[in-house]
Amino acid sequence: MTERPNIPPELPPRQQRSGCATALGILVGLALLFPMACVLVIFPNQITRNDLINPIGLLLIGAAVAGIVLIAAAIRYSRSRS
Repeated sequence: MTERPNIPPELPPRQQRSGCATALGILVGLALLFPMACVLVIFPNQITRNDLINPIGLLLIGAAVAGIVLIAAAIRYSRSRS
């Protein structure tokens, strides 16, 4: 009886994906980041702690954080595919 070499099964090739999802994630992330960036650029000296704690300020901060997270996830996703 002959022994067969212990060769692992071949994995299927990775599916090629377009960069459209990455580009869309970055664009949406920038759109979420834009309102807070505008406020910080136009009114940097007029923003107080109370402005940031008020519901609209929290909404802008939350959108900015979501934008940063979305951009980071899109870049990480595109790098892991390569």
